[in-house]
Amino acid sequence: MHIDRYPAHHGRQMEDAVIALGAGLKLLAISAAAVWLGWIAIQRAFSQLHLIWAGFCVGLIAIMLIEVLGRETIGAAYPVMAIASCASCSFFWLTSRALFRHDAAIGWPEMAIVAGIFLPTIFDQLALGLNFGAWMGEANLAQWMERLDGMQVFFSSAALLLAFGEGLNGWSGISDSEKRLRYLFLSSFGAGVVICVMLFDHGRLTFVSPGLTVLIQGLCAVMIVSTVSLAILFRQKNPLPSGAARKTPPATEDERVLARRIQALVAEGAYLDPELKVSTLAHRLHEKDYKVSRAIVAALGHRNFNRFINGYRLRHAEDLLSDTSSNASILDIALDSGFASLGPFNRAFKEANGLTPREYRREKEKAATGRGDGLSASEVFAE
Repeated sequence: MHIDRYPAHHGRQMEDAVIALGAGLKLLAISAAAVWLGWIAIQRAFSQLHLIWAGFCVGLIAIMLIEVLGRETIGAAYPVMAIASCASCSFFWLTSRALFRHDAAIGWPEMAIVAGIFLPTIFDQLALGLNFGAWMGEANLAQWMERLDGMQVFFSSAALLLAFGEGLNGWSGISDSEKRLRYLFLSSFGAGVVICVMLFDHGRLTFVSPGLTVLIQGLCAVMIVSTVSLAILFRQKNPLPSGAARKTPPATEDERVLARRIQALVAEGAYLDPELKVSTLAHRLHEKDYKVSRAIVAALGHRNFNRFINGYRLRHAEDLLSDTSSNASILDIALDSGFASLGPFNRAFKEANGLTPREYRREKEKAATGRGDGLSASEVFAE
């Protein structure tokens, strides 16, 4: 009897050791995510990429704590942590967008996908906490929860596929180091999704022991956090190269001719119209919208129509700001230069010149008079 029990006892010890190791890896992932949150707060790194990554870190911490501690240990905090855990999937996709896109603005489509991931869990926790089953019936409640859970699986799967697709976005024209970063991202993320989501969460690999399951999940969590951390650090030192968005074919002779016509029309003062659009130029030139856009990008070398037009507007504003005899406010100069409001003008001017319009004017005044530290009341309120 003693000989029969020893292998079973030994096997139980090994299983407990593997579970403990897996839990330790999950705690390591939690620690790494917490360090990121602290660094972002202390350094005030509030860029879009860092804020979205912070959201993912919160979601990761929540889901790892739920897995390590269990619902019973977490107690009353479980509903909040369950909702926060939804950020692990949705915010990872948004992080990948910010890593690999020039324009990663979050609009209604992105918000709809994120809402589709969060809302089912919010409903589930409210239903359980407020006892929705008492007034809508347990059977109806279960049916609603099942439908919403199915919706959540759909949106979560979509977010994961989109996150993988972001790593493939704009592959042509990038550097070797950028390619290595993307290979690392795609391989680690792909492995993590296949193993943890497709096989464990949906496939239910019952032949894998609980200990090995915990260990693999912990390894995947550490791998994902490490990989994206490296990607963020890389991106901080290596901004996304302009060729990563799209490699534009050389301009044709017709496009170069159209580009000269566009330049002539805009230089006459068309840029002063704050409502100017590609369609406006196309209509005045009797051309198709896409041909005008193509000529601006391919023949003139600008990233897009707005960058092209803002170049004229900013040069106009620089001339006005350089006039030290003028008392025009910064707001008046922005409007006179073709900008619809002050905010976009300030941002575009700072990006182009490294100075705000007010700082630029002060530099010009100092150069002209040796003074210029004072500001008029109109300038103060305009800024």
